[in-house]
Amino acid sequence: MNNNINVYNENNQLEEVEVIDFFQLEEYDHEYVLYTKNEEVGDDIITYISIINQVGENEYQFEKITNPEEQKKVEELIYQEIESLNQ
Repeated sequence: MNNNINVYNENNQLEEVEVIDFFQLEEYDHEYVLYTKNEEVGDDIITYISIINQVGENEYQFEKITNPEEQKKVEELIYQEIESLNQ
């Protein structure tokens, strides 16, 4: 299964990223994406969280999460998912 999608970055240039997971929160009317550009720092791969909007066939645009409370809830959800995977 190919988990790569095309997304417009902050410079409005199309780039390919690898999707780790999509998810939603009931309190907010957004779909979120956890993704990577496969950038390594030491032994770790950097991951990102964004709001995702589809703008074309297999083309998406990411938005930054600007609401601090929303950011906190998204991070909590991700940590819960990680903990459930580790059990």
